[in-house]
Amino acid sequence: MTADPVIISPDTSLKDASIKMIAIDCGILPVGTKDNITGIITDRDIVIRAVANGKDTSREKVANYMTRVLYTCDENDSLEEAADLMRENNVSRLIVTNGKGAVTGILTFGHILRNDANPLEVSKVVQHATRARAGARPM
Repeated sequence: MTADPVIISPDTSLKDASIKMIAIDCGILPVGTKDNITGIITDRDIVIRAVANGKDTSREKVANYMTRVLYTCDENDSLEEAADLMRENNVSRLIVTNGKGAVTGILTFGHILRNDANPLEVSKVVQHATRARAGARPM
């Protein structure tokens, strides 16, 4: 996971959020405070919801374009549990929290597939992430 992610204010402009993403080489920023995340903003949110609609990113605020539905896992969850959450919610990123609910990181599917990962561990996690839901019929 990415530990201690940069968290931005909902009042941040989309342009400044984009600049921050470039500076720290990421495509997602939690919005709010470490103890109270109110959403996430992704590079895709900015492009699809604002840029593609001709919005001025220097004037538009993150609060109006962020995704408010959050999916989280606990920092003590296994990778398999995190992969299950990703699959169940059709997401590739999770906010990682501690026992008090404070943000401690971001876990992405890409992190799971990192270059130095154990192939058996990756295989096990990918099986969790891609297995059919109970009752679903394979195609």
